[in-house]
Amino acid sequence: MRTLISSRKIGAVVGLVVLLMLIGCSTRYRVDATTRYAEFDGEINQHTRLIRAPAQRLFAIVTDQERFQSILPEGTVLVHESAPPYQPGATVRMYINHIFKLTWQSRVEEVVPYKKIRLTFVDGFFAGGAEIWEFETADGGTRTTHTIIVDPRGFWRKVAWNLKVRLKHDKMVEQMLDNLELVANGQR
Repeated sequence: MRTLISSRKIGAVVGLVVLLMLIGCSTRYRVDATTRYAEFDGEINQHTRLIRAPAQRLFAIVTDQERFQSILPEGTVLVHESAPPYQPGATVRMYINHIFKLTWQSRVEEVVPYKKIRLTFVDGFFAGGAEIWEFETADGGTRTTHTIIVDPRGFWRKVAWNLKVRLKHDKMVEQMLDNLELVANGQR
């Protein structure tokens, strides 16, 4: 009898966790409640950092394969599949090999020199989403913003995003911004 009650309690807890995951999977998380990203569907995941370096230098690092590779966390590889220059229509492929492996191709949609880069995720986990880099001169440096807008398709991708992938993405972007500042200031 005692084992049966414990099994019921465990079942109830597991059921509650699954229910909460399902609720989380259907909830849209938005950082920016304005219309700034109104053209996109999905969760807005945004990281901003004031980096003490000019926008031109930061832009040059982010648009150059070798320099961009130097800011990526270990286990992450970026390959420019299109010949330079970095321009609309160019494609890049990202490989991440950590606890799990992810790969996807992105297409450059918009480049505003020293101000903005917008890409579309063509395939992979984030297919249909967008990645945006923005550079704004402010307070003696450059306010650097990395935004992805994603809407993982399917139950298991939503569960993975809510339980693991978002957290890993957040850590990686913060590390990438740390490294961007170090590289831009010649410290790495």
